[in-house]
Amino acid sequence: MLTRKQVKKLVISSIASFVVVAGIPLSTSHAAGKNDPFESIFAKFGWEYTNGNVITQPDNSQNYEISKPTIPASESPTTSKPKQPAQTSEQSNTLADRIIKTGEKYLGTPYKFGAPSGQTKLFDCSLFVKQVFKENGISLPRTSRQQAKVGKTVSRSELKKGDLVFFSTKSSGGRIAHVGIYAGNNRILHTWGPGGVRYDSLSTRWLDQGYVTAKRVIN
Repeated sequence: MLTRKQVKKLVISSIASFVVVAGIPLSTSHAAGKNDPFESIFAKFGWEYTNGNVITQPDNSQNYEISKPTIPASESPTTSKPKQPAQTSEQSNTLADRIIKTGEKYLGTPYKFGAPSGQTKLFDCSLFVKQVFKENGISLPRTSRQQAKVGKTVSRSELKKGDLVFFSTKSSGGRIAHVGIYAGNNRILHTWGPGGVRYDSLSTRWLDQGYVTAKRVIN
């Protein structure tokens, strides 16, 4: 919105532009009349112009709204593309969740030491782990001792869902003899003895005392 002084200034600028474009000398006098170009210019803004003189001006309280100039496309401010949100911890756990979900479908499947590969009706601990990861696109060796050589070693305090957890038994002389999948909340999903595939707490005595190491094979 423009005030009277701003409009006056704008009118004067418009007149100057018109004179330059039309080639009319500023010293030339113009008689009042229908053909007077200055009269039509002043009239657009509510001014009365006669014989080179401004007779009346718009009301002092009147404001004028003039549309903003259009910014050429080449001068339009550029807008940077929004950054992609960083991957959340929930998204990074998606694969681990799928692995646990896969293992859960085998809950109750009977345990058999040395169960043959290529079937899912019987599992020993390492075959169960191998099968679950295979169904999620990750290839692991057949035995628990071989599986313990794969991936990144992580401490017990840093365990995450999907990590492989390895144990010794009384008869293994401290060597790795069992493997399970860490399922979060201090639990592992594994198979062992009567009951077959099941969840057990890491606080279970033989698991707690037999804990050896853990490996992370998924990012």
